Amino acid sequence: MHYRLASGVNLDVIPSKKFNMNQILINFATPQTSSNATERNLLSNLLETSTKKYPTQTALADQLAKQYGTYLSTGVSRIGQMHCMRLKASFVTDQLADTDLFNQVVDLISEILFNPLVEDGKFDQATFDRQAINLKSTIDSYYDDKQFWAGRSLMDLYYKDDSVMKVPSFGRSEDVDALTPSSVYQAYKDMIDSDRVDILFLGDVDEDHVRAAFAKLPFKDRDTRDDDILYHQDSYKQVQRHVEYQPISQAKLNIGYSMPIYSGDDLYYAALVFNDLFGGSPYSKLFINVRERASLAYYASSRFTAFNGFLSVQSGIDSRKARQVEELIDQQLVDLQNGQFTDEEMAEVKSGLVNQYLSSTDAATNILGRKMVRNILGLSDVDTVAKINAVTRDQVVQVAKTLSKQAVYLLSGEN
Repeated sequence: MHYRLASGVNLDVIPSKKFNMNQILINFATPQTSSNATERNLLSNLLETSTKKYPTQTALADQLAKQYGTYLSTGVSRIGQMHCMRLKASFVTDQLADTDLFNQVVDLISEILFNPLVEDGKFDQATFDRQAINLKSTIDSYYDDKQFWAGRSLMDLYYKDDSVMKVPSFGRSEDVDALTPSSVYQAYKDMIDSDRVDILFLGDVDEDHVRAAFAKLPFKDRDTRDDDILYHQDSYKQVQRHVEYQPISQAKLNIGYSMPIYSGDDLYYAALVFNDLFGGSPYSKLFINVRERASLAYYASSRFTAFNGFLSVQSGIDSRKARQVEELIDQQLVDLQNGQFTDEEMAEVKSGLVNQYLSSTDAATNILGRKMVRNILGLSDVDTVAKINAVTRDQVVQVAKTLSKQAVYLLSGEN
């Protein structure tokens, strides 16, 4: 059931006896800017590690342990142009705990969200300093992975210069030093007072009990303006290219395409099938023809981002064969645009997508995450299996013809 707790604050209750653990997801969403991703990531770490009542990470961990090992975490992500800070909690049902554990967990969440370790309008300095150092180290470590480096570099090349999409949802290491306990506290106030809030509960608790507990959280009404969530970008007149040299043994060739199909579009499920035929599955053309038959790539795959109208190809190659690999990848797309795939290949891909979806429903966090995204995008629930199975050959070809190569990034080990 869906409830409105305040203007811009929503609650969805999904009763289920399928799982031994109850799940809570609280998502705070606001348009991402060039600067708020880093401070919101640091904020999420501060909220997760201490409160006024539990001023150290150890004290908070001890309280979670007392609540039958309740697991609680925070993190950041992005849905299109919306930056999200999420709090997740997982805990055993009241029946297994033989106590009103649900209310205890909600009380702890209230403590974390509304009583952070703050004094005189700023976060505790020692805690702030420690988490700022940890955040810089974490972000820097991501880029030690050259596959990750190449993926981010492709996005820098693909997105326009004025796009906040160039800034990762986890922020930038170089932005951490400019943050202060006061500035992050202001980010906290903005989040609590102004963000869209989606609360989702899945588990074995009476719905009225759930609604009453979350209604006590002191959220105020906030502006419910319709933000432009999905990201659209005009095509470049010519493909953007960049080659970077580093001392690596395996080159990375990444290609970015405009694919203007989004969640909720008529061709969305056809786009999923196309992606798996192109490079998203072991039955794909990139895997079979580029990696296996031609032996031109250590790996070759594609990924579709349905919030941004963006599809990327990732491959690990011999840098001396970069042009040959790109040409062969181009040919795989042309073949799909010309309908050169068998009914058996399409059936295998659809079966794989259906099995993947059904398997995902065995995890409560996946159910909540999917529901949360659909709520933010204003989409109603659908029969996903039926939608996948209904995709036709002509729709896949139609999707393939929407692709436009926009950016090619090569991380090479030879100069």
